[in-house]
Amino acid sequence: MGDTPEKIHSSDTTWEAEIVPQSLAVTVYPADTEIAVEISSGQTGLGNVTDFAHEGNIYSWKLPERLLSVRVELEQDSLTFEFTQDASVSETQSLTWPIVENTESIQGYIFPFFEGSYVPKDDAIWQDFLSEQGPINTTAGLSMPFWGLDLGERTLTYILTNPFNNQIRFSKAEKSGLSMQVSHTFTPNWDRKTYGVRISLGEASPVAPAKQYRAWLQQNGEFVSFSEKIKQTPDAEKLLGAAHVYLWGGKLLSRYDVTDWKAFARKLSRGSNERAADTVEGRIFSRLNAESKKAVQEIVQSDHTSNYIQRIVCRAISRQLEKPNFYNPDAWTGISLASETEALLSRKLSTLSRTELYRRNCFLLYAAFPKMLRHPDEWGDGLSVKLLERFAKNGLNRLWLGVDSWQDGFRHPAAVEKAKALGYLVGPYDSYHSIHHPDEENTWETAQFDLLLYESGGIVNADGTKNKGFKKKGYHLSPLVAQPYVENRVNGIVAQMPSDFNTWFIDCDAYGELFDDYSPLHPATQLDDMNARLARIAWIRDTHNMVVGSEGGSAYAAETIHFAHGMMSPVIGWGDPDMKDKTSPYYIGGYWPPEAPAIHVNQVPLKSRYFYLYYDPRFRLPLYQIVFHDSIVTTNHWHSGSLKFVNAIETSTLLELLYNVPPLYHLNIARFSKHKTWIKRHYAFFSPLHRQIGGKTMTDFEWLSNDKRVQRTQFGDMVEMFANFGSDPFEHQDVVIPGRSVVARWIDTGRVKVFSVRP
Repeated sequence: MGDTPEKIHSSDTTWEAEIVPQSLAVTVYPADTEIAVEISSGQTGLGNVTDFAHEGNIYSWKLPERLLSVRVELEQDSLTFEFTQDASVSETQSLTWPIVENTESIQGYIFPFFEGSYVPKDDAIWQDFLSEQGPINTTAGLSMPFWGLDLGERTLTYILTNPFNNQIRFSKAEKSGLSMQVSHTFTPNWDRKTYGVRISLGEASPVAPAKQYRAWLQQNGEFVSFSEKIKQTPDAEKLLGAAHVYLWGGKLLSRYDVTDWKAFARKLSRGSNERAADTVEGRIFSRLNAESKKAVQEIVQSDHTSNYIQRIVCRAISRQLEKPNFYNPDAWTGISLASETEALLSRKLSTLSRTELYRRNCFLLYAAFPKMLRHPDEWGDGLSVKLLERFAKNGLNRLWLGVDSWQDGFRHPAAVEKAKALGYLVGPYDSYHSIHHPDEENTWETAQFDLLLYESGGIVNADGTKNKGFKKKGYHLSPLVAQPYVENRVNGIVAQMPSDFNTWFIDCDAYGELFDDYSPLHPATQLDDMNARLARIAWIRDTHNMVVGSEGGSAYAAETIHFAHGMMSPVIGWGDPDMKDKTSPYYIGGYWPPEAPAIHVNQVPLKSRYFYLYYDPRFRLPLYQIVFHDSIVTTNHWHSGSLKFVNAIETSTLLELLYNVPPLYHLNIARFSKHKTWIKRHYAFFSPLHRQIGGKTMTDFEWLSNDKRVQRTQFGDMVEMFANFGSDPFEHQDVVIPGRSVVARWIDTGRVKVFSVRP
C-alpha cells in the first residue's frame, strides 16, 4: 500500500498507458506512432481514492464512496480494467466507463451491429441514428461484446469481459461530434459483482477488433468449430451449401390438390339440399360459414375462379379435416374405403395421434370425391411432396426448410419423409419466450402452456411487477422453470411424427434479450437466464440428434447452435409507422393470407435511410464472419429475407456471396414459380462454394477501392472472394471484377468463377 499517484504510467513494447485513478481517465501512447489515444475521458464524482497498490504491471485501488475496487493490468498488447463492487451493497448501482469522446485520432467506429458496421466519425446520418437509439443493451444490441476505433494507422479494440447488464449510449454534439458512454449496472442478485473491459491495440484493419475478439475467445476455451459440431451432430453437415427456406401454405388441403374444381364445387354445393344432409357433401357444406358457401357457389357458376376464392374453400375444408368428429358412418355408407382408412376407423379416437387423425380424415375426403382430388400424400402447398420434387428437379439438392408450426409436420408427414430422403433439413419454428393465459384470445401456439405455469412462471422485475411478453401480451417466461414443458412439448411432437423432423428452430433464445429475474420462485441473473436457454437448445440437439438454430445468433450462443437467422440482416424499421401504414409504399404487409403472409412474401421498397444504414456496402463489415464463419451458419432474419426489399436485392446478394452466407427465402408453389430463375442461378454459384468453404475461417477482409465499393474476403488459404458494388469493372492484380458482380478465385489454381446480379 502507498500514496495514490496523480497519474499512473505503465508501459511495455506495445504502448505506454497513462491512467488517472481519481477520474478514470486513460490515455495510451502507441510505441510506433506519434499519436495519443484517449481510451476514456475522465469523470468527476467518483470520490476519494484509497488503498492504492502496485505490483509489476498490476495496479489496484478503491473508490470507497462508490463502494468499488479497481484493478488494472497491462499485459503484452492489452490493458484490462476490472471493477468489483463491495459484496455488502444490496441495492442496484451503476458505473459509467469508458467514456469515448470524439478526438482527432479517431477516423471511424467499428460496431458489431448484427453482422458488422463501420461508422465514419463525421457521418451525419449515422450520428443521428445512433444518438436517437437510446441506451443499447450490449447482449441484444451488439451481436458480440466488443467495439473498435479506427485510428488510421492502428485499430483499438474494447472487449467487455462481462457482457451482462451493460448499456451503450450515444450522444451527438454540434461541436464535438459523436461520443459514447458505456455503463454497467451492478445488480444485487449476483454473488460476485464485477465489470471488466479489455483494451487492445491492433493492425490498421476494419476487422481487427473481430480478430482480437476471436483470439480472446479461443484463449478462454470458448470457441467450438463447425467441424466439431458435425462430429457431434452429423446432420449439421447438410447446412453446408443449403439455402434457407421458410415454407408457407401448410394447411391440409391446398388449391393445387383439387384436380377438377368445377366438379368438386358442384358436388359440394349439392350438400345445400336438405335431402343431402346425411351425405358427405351435406355434412361438409352445412359446416361451412357464409363466406365459404358463397365461394363454393361462385366456383360452380363461373368459368374462371380466382385463386383467392379457391383458397377460401380449401381453408374451410382443412379446418373440418382437423376435427375429431369429421367422420359419420352414415355419411360414408356405400363409399369404398382403403384398408388403411378402415384400420384407422376401427380404432378408438382417443388412441389416434394427431397425424393419424388428420390422415384418417383426409383419406375419407379423398374417397368421397374420386377423381377430383390428388392422393392425400401429395397434398399441401409449401410443405408438400410436389414442391419438394420441383426443388430437386431444379437442382436444389441441399436446403434448410422451416415451417411456422409443428402442425405442418402432422398434416404432411409424407412431405417430411420426402424432404429427408432428398437430403434436406426440415423442422418447425418453436419458442418458449412468452407465456399467455390459456384463455387469451389473440394467442399463438408456442405461448400456450397451462394456468399453473402462467401464474407462477413469469419473469419478475426488480419492482415486483411481471415482465410483459412480446407485443406486451402475457409475460416473459422464466427459462429456469420451462424445461419440463420444453421436454414435454418436443417429446410429444416427436412421438406423433411418423418421420421425425431433423432440425429445430428456437425463436429468441440467441437474440440477446436476457433477464434478471427477481421472482422468489425462480430467481436468476442474466447469466442464469442465458445458461438455461442454452441448456434447452442443447437438450433438443443432443436428445433428438437435431440440427438446432435460433434467432439472431448472439455470441454467447455460438458454441451451442448450428445456425442463426438474423445476423446478415436484422429486423429493420421495427415500429416505423410508414412500414405499418397500408397506404404507404413502404408497407411491409400483414400476416395474411396464411398461404403466403404478405409480411414475408410481398416485395416492397426499403426507405433510403434504412438502405444506407443496413445495406450500403461502404458501412458493412463481416465482423461476425471473421469470428464465427467456421463455427455457425448465419443468414438473414425472416422479416428481411433475401427477396423482401426490391431495392436491396442486388446489394444483399453481393454481400451474401462475399461473406459466403446462404440466402433466406419465403416460398410456396406460386412464389417458387415466380422466383425460380433467380434462385436457381444464385444457388448454382453459392452452393458448391459454401460446401467447400462454409466451415472454413474467414481470414481476411479489405477495401480495394477508395470509395469502399470494391471489397475482398479470404477463406483460409483456399478461396478469395471479390465483390464490386459499383457499375464499372475493377481490376485487382490479375483479377477483373465486373460491375455489380462477385468473383470467386481459387488461390492454388487461379481458377475464377463470376456471378453478376445483372447477367
